[in-house]
Amino acid sequence: MVTPRSFILILSLSFVAACGPSVAWIDTHTHLEAGPGTGPRSDPAGVVRAALAMMERHGLQKILIMPPPSPREQLSSDYEVLSKIVKENPERFAFLGGGRSLQPLIQEAIRQKAVTPEIQRRFEQRAEEIIKAGGAGFGEMTALHLSFVSGHPFEEAPPDHPLFSLLADIAARHNIPIDLHMEAVVQDILLPSGFSSPPNPKTLRENISAFERLLSHNRGARIVWAHIGWDNTGHMAVPLLRRLLEAHPNLYMSIKIDQVTPGRSLPENNPLDSFGKLRPEWLELIRSFPNRFVIGTDSMYGVPRQVDAVTQGPLSLLGQLPPELAQKVGYENVIQIYHLRK
Repeated sequence: MVTPRSFILILSLSFVAACGPSVAWIDTHTHLEAGPGTGPRSDPAGVVRAALAMMERHGLQKILIMPPPSPREQLSSDYEVLSKIVKENPERFAFLGGGRSLQPLIQEAIRQKAVTPEIQRRFEQRAEEIIKAGGAGFGEMTALHLSFVSGHPFEEAPPDHPLFSLLADIAARHNIPIDLHMEAVVQDILLPSGFSSPPNPKTLRENISAFERLLSHNRGARIVWAHIGWDNTGHMAVPLLRRLLEAHPNLYMSIKIDQVTPGRSLPENNPLDSFGKLRPEWLELIRSFPNRFVIGTDSMYGVPRQVDAVTQGPLSLLGQLPPELAQKVGYENVIQIYHLRK
């Protein structure tokens, strides 16, 4: 149901998005999926054609495609299929790998309560294969991924797990970033309302301390914290983000704004207010760290209407930033962090 306020918000976002930004931008976090728990559609060429058309419509110069995090290995829909797409369209796509190859090995190690030599061997092998295939980074990895609907997995791993630390070392050695999905939990809390238990646990455990240990483990590893501004715990507040950015020079943040899809994130920590206006504290945060923010919509190109909806918020944000800052957040920072060709 569309309420009067949500209707006004959609009009507001669409108007601002249509007016700006004046520069092409790059989306650092997208999928070729058709929905939660699904893989790329059986017609990947068709999804690519649709993606290219939507990119033109939204002024996107390039998108970074990646598999969502999965508890099970699915190599055929991880870096193997994505690398082929990028080879055919190198100017418009880049890819990250690991969500369906590295992430399941972390989950396997957690189930076994040990990083066995075999798991470590397979983990390092998969990581090197992603790099050899041309991966621009590792992703989508996750330390805390909530289940929203049936078939959408709950996944949790300590951010300082030995395999995350190993991945940071590999990423630093090859000078590529890690895209990390992690709900912010500054202290143990009960599962927020709106989520089912199971598969989600009744209590979410504090994870910021372990996240900081990962960031400190290897300063040469660039960690891109995904979905900033899309807050499902109420803890992803500007003061926390500022403190972490000040303490960890290798931390970067990918902004996700989805104010159109109902029943998702909590509104108070969204960069845009209920009328689509950029909040002053967010503008000051981005100004304070102009080289550390990018845009990652979390679009699923198997669902064109979803892409059209979730790009409106980021376009609105870029349109409200000063032009030089919009250029950095929308384009230049991505080139620097992921070492993409202009």
